[in-house]
Amino acid sequence: MSTEFELHVVEDTPRRILLRVHGDLDARSAPRLVERCGRARAEGKRVIVNLAGVTFVASSGIGALLALVEEFRDAGAALHLVAPSPAVMSVVRLLGLEAFLPIDPGEDASRAAA
Repeated sequence: MSTEFELHVVEDTPRRILLRVHGDLDARSAPRLVERCGRARAEGKRVIVNLAGVTFVASSGIGALLALVEEFRDAGAALHLVAPSPAVMSVVRLLGLEAFLPIDPGEDASRAAA
């Protein structure tokens, strides 16, 4: 059963942006997340992505997260993934990606780091 993807801008300051993702992160929705994060990076913002509302993540969604991490790292920019849902964490653990994805326990920790 598919859950419609939603991307909410919760906080947008000159220095950082906080995005909350809800629904399925898959081949159809991942490009929207990548585009929005890329735009914020181009604006010089630190990006916090809350994944608590992700109900399903496909390989393309995991691929998008890994690509974002690499893109931000190569640009010397900051990307924080926050509070991944059980659906996300199960895939991250299954694939052994904990060391490759910068995951913070909550938005407050990411705000402090950002």
